[in-house]
Amino acid sequence: MSSDLRLTLGALYREMRAGLGDAGRVRVTVEFQQRTIAVAGDGETAEPASLVLETLLEYEDRVLDRAQVALRGSGGPPLRFMVARHGDAYAYSLDGGVRWGRVAAHPRIFSLEEFERELAEIPVEDATYDVLNAVRAGEPPPGSEPAPGGGPPPLPERFVDALDVSLDRGAFLRLLHVFAADVDDDPDAPLLNAFSVSVEAADDVALHYWWSLSDTVVATADIPVRVRCSVSIRVAALGDEQPTAVSLDPSLPDAADLDGVWGLLRDGAPGAAPEAGGPEPA
Repeated sequence: MSSDLRLTLGALYREMRAGLGDAGRVRVTVEFQQRTIAVAGDGETAEPASLVLETLLEYEDRVLDRAQVALRGSGGPPLRFMVARHGDAYAYSLDGGVRWGRVAAHPRIFSLEEFERELAEIPVEDATYDVLNAVRAGEPPPGSEPAPGGGPPPLPERFVDALDVSLDRGAFLRLLHVFAADVDDDPDAPLLNAFSVSVEAADDVALHYWWSLSDTVVATADIPVRVRCSVSIRVAALGDEQPTAVSLDPSLPDAADLDGVWGLLRDGAPGAAPEAGGPEPA
């Protein structure tokens, strides 16, 4: 098969997304999670230490609406910050949205157009198509016993088109590089152990992929490390939702950018009291 006729992840994704937000007015939700586990000690005395990074991004019509980042682990209290639109600018919160400080920069973390262009360069080995049925609320699922007295069978509420996508290792590494992942760039980095890709289309279109890294050690301590990551990117038609208004607290220092917000969080800026749990919707 010539390169012009090859099956790509971009072609599959474009087919699933056909007609949804073609004018560009869409809501994009990006969820990322990375879980790292290091096992120190031998045998039954081993005490695994874990570190979980969770990120949630929401865009409306190509503009970042809000972002939440949480870092938690067994070695200390969780750290979390939020970023949200404030008029034509942005604000940050270190206490779950109670107090807001100003962010000078306009964060540009994800571009849907660039992402979809990159997908067109990722070859696919095979794709398995499936249709999942959901039924209307309160009605028995397909295949269940009919209700007493008969009656019509339950009607589908919607259809969910699903694709399980097969990529070779090189193609999946290219998918990771869309987010500038450094897997295999460093000879001492963790090795790609397993991965999976799927696409679903119903009221929105979602691309899901996960991967695990293993067979590596922390060089200074000879500690085995396992890493598991997952990404979910959902695209839906833009509705009529209005962003939640935030008010700036003049006692909070300005942050130049997201790195500056992290610095304030680490340094214990006002309002940076640790919270339990991970990201929650604002």
